[in-house]
Amino acid sequence: MSDISSVSSVLDQYSTGNTTSTSATTEDNELGRDAFLELMVAQLNNQNPLDPMENQEFVAQLAQFSTVEGLDNLNTTVESMSTDFSSYSALQASSLVGQSVIVDGNETGLLLSGGVVSGYAELEDSVTDMILTIEDESGQTLEQFDLGNHEAGSLSIRWDGLNLMVDGEIVDFDLEDLNRQEYYTDEDGEQILDDNGDPIAIPYDSGEYVFSVSGQVGGETQAVGMQMSSTVDSVTLSSSGQVTLNLTGGQQATIDEITQILDE
Repeated sequence: MSDISSVSSVLDQYSTGNTTSTSATTEDNELGRDAFLELMVAQLNNQNPLDPMENQEFVAQLAQFSTVEGLDNLNTTVESMSTDFSSYSALQASSLVGQSVIVDGNETGLLLSGGVVSGYAELEDSVTDMILTIEDESGQTLEQFDLGNHEAGSLSIRWDGLNLMVDGEIVDFDLEDLNRQEYYTDEDGEQILDDNGDPIAIPYDSGEYVFSVSGQVGGETQAVGMQMSSTVDSVTLSSSGQVTLNLTGGQQATIDEITQILDE
């Protein structure tokens, strides 16, 4: 009778009314690996000698135990792979620190001293008579440039506060056509000249800028949505494994929100 009591004590651990936590149970009253083995051994010890367990039944329980063991090992492996993947993602994202990236949905770009602000768009159709308007964060128009025609496809614009580059090509324009007419001077107030004898223009100050592009598509004037660049300051890895890019200016983005990584 004492053996039968021991079987009952094992089964009692899985009673829905039992709130006592043991090493063989979980918060959901699931039958763990160790408890399963303990229960099977107790069953073998307390079987009726006149009616022992059939071989098929015993093999079936062993197979069930192997399945439980396999699932437990699989869970451990998946958890380990998930941890490794999160660490790899964080390491990969850390390589973006200091890089300029195009973030999906970002319409304002931050120009730093000595840096470049970039814009990117994917043109669905060819655009003619394309005009680029550069605005400050308050929406005031600073400069406008005639970019001519552009075939369907990617459009990349880079600006350092003075010089302009479109699709990797420098745009040639007359500095006298700019709205901003400020030039470097020496201590006597005289303009500093370059090797060609021309005055050296002062670029726009650091700050946030917006690129607005419009042109003719099928005979109608249409606006081209531009996505602006940001600089990755740091990377954060949360306890859940989520990798977050911390951008200059206080913005944040995930890896899948990055549409382009820019070469400086």
